Amino acid sequence: MADSASLLSILLFGFSAGVLHAFDADHLAAVSGIGGRSGGRYSFRFALHWGFGHGLAVIVIATLVLVAGAAIPTQFSAFAESLVAWMLIAIGCMTFMHLWRQHQQSVERPPRNYNALLVGLVHGSAGSAPLLAVIPAAGMASPELGMLHILLFNIGLILAMAGVGAALRRGLSAAGHYHRTLQLSMQSALGIFATGFGVFLLMSQ
Repeated sequence: MADSASLLSILLFGFSAGVLHAFDADHLAAVSGIGGRSGGRYSFRFALHWGFGHGLAVIVIATLVLVAGAAIPTQFSAFAESLVAWMLIAIGCMTFMHLWRQHQQSVERPPRNYNALLVGLVHGSAGSAPLLAVIPAAGMASPELGMLHILLFNIGLILAMAGVGAALRRGLSAAGHYHRTLQLSMQSALGIFATGFGVFLLMSQ
């Protein structure tokens, strides 16, 4: 009975940590910045692909640590964090370029899925992801239990970010139906958020 309760607590911890990790400010800035470009129509799809990319990075790191016994160099994490900052700045700038093209009546192009995967991969390699997922897994009784923790972490993260994408799509769509200016203001705010947080991360390093 005690073993079952312990296993359940491990699974709940992994899932809950993944859900909480999805709401990191840099994650929200990236997903809302790109997902909000087209009035939110592609935000749910982008959020899902971002989650898959992030999960893939965490699984690769966890496999190296738990199975191969490798140590991840601190320089790698620092480089990934710097890349996240520049990536957020680029996302914000691209948001404003997209809004300008909309103003010029240019043809709308949806975000590419591999862009979402790439952004997720970078995020999964930086910041608190290794702390929340890999380090607790490394302290568990067996590599199998550790990988189960990683799996639940990723499921929680993907579901939470999919919820963010769905909420963003609904919010921007409702704003567009109410007044186009309100929708454009929200999209501009998301671009400012992404750029501003990227600058903040660079200054914090």
